[in-house]
Amino acid sequence: MNKHNFTIGMAGHIDHGKTELVKALTGVETDRLKEEKERKISIELGYAPLFQNDDMSVSIIDVPGHERFIRQMIAGVSSIDLTLLVIAADEGVMPQTIEHLEILNHLDIQNGLIVITKIRLADPDLLAVVREEIGDLVKGTVFEGKSIFEVDSINGEGIEQLKTTIQDLLKNITPKPSNGALFFPIDQSFHIHGIGTVVRGTIVEGMVKAQEELIILPSQKKVQVKSIQQFNEPVQAAYAGQRAAIALKGIDANEINRGSVVTNNHHAEITNRVDIELNISPHLTTVVKQRTPIKLHTGTNEVYGKIIFYDRNKLENNEDIIYAQLVLDQTIFVIKDQRFILRRATPIETIGGGRIIDPYAEKHKHGEETVVNLKQKAAFDEKDYILSIINNQPGIKLDELIRLLNYTPELEKLIKEHYLVIIDQRLFSVSLINQIKTTINQYLSEFHLKHPLLLGMNKSELTSKLPLSNESNWIIVEDLISGKEIIQTQNFLALPDFKVELSNGEEQTLSLLLSDLKSDGLKVKEISSYLKHHSLNNKEDFLIYLLQHEYIHHLQGELYIETNAFKHLIEQLYKKTGASFSLKEAKDILDVSRKYLIPFLEKLDKLNITKRVENQRYWVNK
Repeated sequence: MNKHNFTIGMAGHIDHGKTELVKALTGVETDRLKEEKERKISIELGYAPLFQNDDMSVSIIDVPGHERFIRQMIAGVSSIDLTLLVIAADEGVMPQTIEHLEILNHLDIQNGLIVITKIRLADPDLLAVVREEIGDLVKGTVFEGKSIFEVDSINGEGIEQLKTTIQDLLKNITPKPSNGALFFPIDQSFHIHGIGTVVRGTIVEGMVKAQEELIILPSQKKVQVKSIQQFNEPVQAAYAGQRAAIALKGIDANEINRGSVVTNNHHAEITNRVDIELNISPHLTTVVKQRTPIKLHTGTNEVYGKIIFYDRNKLENNEDIIYAQLVLDQTIFVIKDQRFILRRATPIETIGGGRIIDPYAEKHKHGEETVVNLKQKAAFDEKDYILSIINNQPGIKLDELIRLLNYTPELEKLIKEHYLVIIDQRLFSVSLINQIKTTINQYLSEFHLKHPLLLGMNKSELTSKLPLSNESNWIIVEDLISGKEIIQTQNFLALPDFKVELSNGEEQTLSLLLSDLKSDGLKVKEISSYLKHHSLNNKEDFLIYLLQHEYIHHLQGELYIETNAFKHLIEQLYKKTGASFSLKEAKDILDVSRKYLIPFLEKLDKLNITKRVENQRYWVNK
């Protein structure tokens, strides 16, 4: 998909000619409601196609200018790529001009043009005053330095030049990404006879295809795409930056509200607690106290909640940027760095705006330390954010991480560039894995140096020494074993180049000791009485060596039996008994006291050679 898709937004005071300008640019009347036509004001968002060719598709959103419809205005401009700030020549800057500009500034919509409309109604002197007003208004905002166009939508003056400039500007704007998970905030939902439930909005990220399985958030209702339209034309897919109307199967229109989000990320998680970076409005007139009720506008959402400060008890307009948390009255779906507008619940007033720095925030302690942490979090780009999650939760399950993200391409990139590694569907930073490898190598090197006769370090003991959760430690160790970076023999771990080698003296001791044990059969003495005749650096390790290599078997306490003698006794007993035997039968056959016989028979039970049932023992395989 090489075609670039863009959406343009109109902003400005009521009756400053936004709808007429859209009509002049596109030929489409966007005031479609009966009430809009009667009152001659925009109440709902209006849409129209502006331009389309093989390389580019451009549509326009006409947002309401009346202060009563500010929610619709915010919903409309939250997903746009370029804004036309419309100011009428005969009235100049008005209250909603100021409010809309502030909203655009808080939403950080960097691409824009200023359009003076109705120029036929103003003489040159008045136009000069309006231009001066605009210059003062946009200082220090995202519109400072933007081009100003003078048009008349009735007679068409300046319209073609404006249209050409828009197209030229869009060529230099980076389009929204279509390769991530779908993020489609709904601004309208309705029922059409014969089609069913239809939702409409602007695709902010990702793409949607016909017949695709989707999920509606925050309701978490699963749906299927029946069909997709763009400006009344059926299409098989719609991409980021495009306006789209999607017919859905599996849900009624009254189950979907403006503010819901459609996504194909079935792991997506909803939230009611977000950390924010907030730019304070210079027009704020009232004090905002701790836990003041607020209205959060983000995407097409409007949700109530409370604001929590960590380094203050109240907020005034002499602040610049603060870091705080919003606890919301209902759950929503948002993504990191999503822009928002924050208003008082009552009296209605814009507090400011900014961006969400953590969509899935936890409760924090009050104090400067929390603010410092939030500032650090605010500085994270997508890469830093993903790495911070994994560094804080090493071994996080892949599907759990995807719930927290809406930009899986960045995750894939981090894996491809070897910042992250997936082990058994869990994510770890490569740097942490390398640290753990170094730690394991150090433990094993020290163990081999201290215990050269042993197969290696006990697996459970080594795993318990590692820094992560027991489950993550085991996953990493198993992965290293699978990759032959460490070697497992029985339940012991060793470095790949390690090998047990006996000295000549140890070889001689081994031969003599086994000979003595074999000759004693089952009537063995305590093992220390055999070893005391031999000079060994570490008699305990030598004994473990004998066990690990199965030269001997442990019976009980200090009693050990040589392996060949052990096998011979088993064969002797097996041949002279039936399917089962008693203790007395075994004693008569082997001709040994209970001191030796009981440990021997219990060893057979332990090795699952026999199975004891009351006073009888049954051969497992006879």
